[in-house]
Amino acid sequence: MTIFALLGWMLLGMVLGAVFAAVWKIRGLTLAWGVASGGVGGVAGGLIGRTVLPSGAFFTGLSLAIAAVGAVLAMFIARASIRNERSGTA
Repeated sequence: MTIFALLGWMLLGMVLGAVFAAVWKIRGLTLAWGVASGGVGGVAGGLIGRTVLPSGAFFTGLSLAIAAVGAVLAMFIARASIRNERSGTA
């Protein structure tokens, strides 16, 4: 793994997080929250994909796809946590 792969996962996640935060109009899901959670999700998805898949099968396109899935999942988790905070349930 190179630093460029890590930065690529992070950048892709941040962009997807910003797009999702702009599309989903939920009070509390700001652009900064979307960028942060998308970036973390992108890195987490890329690292999990790199761990699970064999290194020979893990090329750049596949790593970015798995990072994108991680970013989207992180946005769903962020959306659910914001909704729970607003409603007062834990």
